[in-house]
Amino acid sequence: MTNKTVTCLKCGWVYFEVTRGYAQDEVKRFNEYFEALSKEKQDDYYGGKGSNIKQYEYCWCGSTYKNFRDSKKGDCPNGVTMSPMICRNE
Repeated sequence: MTNKTVTCLKCGWVYFEVTRGYAQDEVKRFNEYFEALSKEKQDDYYGGKGSNIKQYEYCWCGSTYKNFRDSKKGDCPNGVTMSPMICRNE
């Protein structure tokens, strides 16, 4: 994981960068947890969907991780919740 943030060129949303290896480990870890849940809990808590690497490759607006730039001061207000995005150089 890095301490770097990146900004989507399409919508301006800000994410923190993670390595592909980190993202793959998190997907695996979550899916192991998810599979241990009952079908009812999978549906109730997570809409019946496990995790996948695409969640780390795309902005909520649909833009790919390759369509980001380094964040600049003022891109993101202090105190907001940020999500992970795979590093552009991976």
